[in-house]
Amino acid sequence: MSEPLIRSTEPRREWLVRCSDAWRDLAVCSVEVNRGEIGIFGPRGDVFTLNRAEIADFRTALDAAIGQAESDLRAERAGRAADYRI
Repeated sequence: MSEPLIRSTEPRREWLVRCSDAWRDLAVCSVEVNRGEIGIFGPRGDVFTLNRAEIADFRTALDAAIGQAESDLRAERAGRAADYRI
């Protein structure tokens, strides 16, 4: 197989992610990296930036939330009502 002629030479710095807005309508969010910070842009123009310490905290919180969402889905699949209280 020959060497590809079209390829990215720079690391990726932006990801477009499908999401839902407050009304559960389909939307697109953007996650961007710039100078060691992460910017997250919501579908309605809201944006927040995470610095080094905040990135670590956000990662911990997101990992925990993903684990809980998976637990809720397993409970739902098993026919048990998941506890959705915050």
